[in-house]
Amino acid sequence: MTRCLLALGSNLGDRAAMLSEATSAVASLQNCQLIARSRWHETTPVGGPEGQCAFLNGVLLLETEVPPQELCEALLRIEAALGRQRAVRWDARAIDIDLLLYGVEKIATPELTVPHPRMSFRRFVLEPAAEIAGAMVHATSGWTVAGLLSHLRAAPRYVAVTSANTAIADWLASQLATELGCPRLEEMGAHVDPQAIESVEDAAALLKQSHWQAVPELSARLPGGQGCDLRGVSPVVSGFWRGTLAAADRLDASPLGCLFAEGEVNPALVIAIDLPANEKFPKKLFSENFEKNVVSQSMSRQEFGELLDRPGIGPLARIQTDDPTVVLQEAVAAVGSAWP
Repeated sequence: MTRCLLALGSNLGDRAAMLSEATSAVASLQNCQLIARSRWHETTPVGGPEGQCAFLNGVLLLETEVPPQELCEALLRIEAALGRQRAVRWDARAIDIDLLLYGVEKIATPELTVPHPRMSFRRFVLEPAAEIAGAMVHATSGWTVAGLLSHLRAAPRYVAVTSANTAIADWLASQLATELGCPRLEEMGAHVDPQAIESVEDAAALLKQSHWQAVPELSARLPGGQGCDLRGVSPVVSGFWRGTLAAADRLDASPLGCLFAEGEVNPALVIAIDLPANEKFPKKLFSENFEKNVVSQSMSRQEFGELLDRPGIGPLARIQTDDPTVVLQEAVAAVGSAWP
């Protein structure tokens, strides 16, 4: 029997009754045994159309002999039987049932991705999951469920944006700063050109804890300092991530050596733009200076993908699309999911 974790959510009609009915349907599946259910948590909708009602969210812990693809198909049938309709992305829904974890398996097919690709940074998933399965391991990050949640709660409010193409990372960081009213780390005290940060040495001064403690706007985003209660505080955003810089400089002698450094502030959330193998995205962004900005590539797409696959990163929003509008929507939703 394999232990697996399911997320349930509803924000239409009698939400509690719908979640109860879905739980009963899941518990009735052949070769499945319901082990535990979290409390229902009321949460604010993130990312979808405006005007939605609040969600009730919860998590189920199962033991099952059903293979993951068959289990996912059974969950879709339950959703359909309970009235789930899929017309608009992230729209209000009577019921939503997602397969989060299937033991420690990693699955990446067109039909199914496990662990769930957005689980590691979604508080509305991690909080109920930690109630009943805090020790379960999120296979791609290598962190426990409780560890991911604790990191989002305790880490500085800092989002590092990264891409194999530094110009694209800088674009998204600027868009996020404008959309969310976030400050840019590159502009906090050092007054540097965001695209001039090309190495770990360039970034070190901005990431030093002493630097953060000396700049009021950054200090307010450090837990335990003057920003002890961080509710409602927007994160600071950078257009670089130490891990990418160190890997590009070949400073990754140890498995996690390029990801974290003692005495430096590490991001609570990494947003990675992992582009498809085509040039549609930079051509849409940089139509007049395409050749110049393609040269901004700091590493190959394969190297970048291998870096993101490395365990230990923690909460990671990995965005894989060549549509700039969707990239920004995904990034905004990721920040809103981490800090509702």
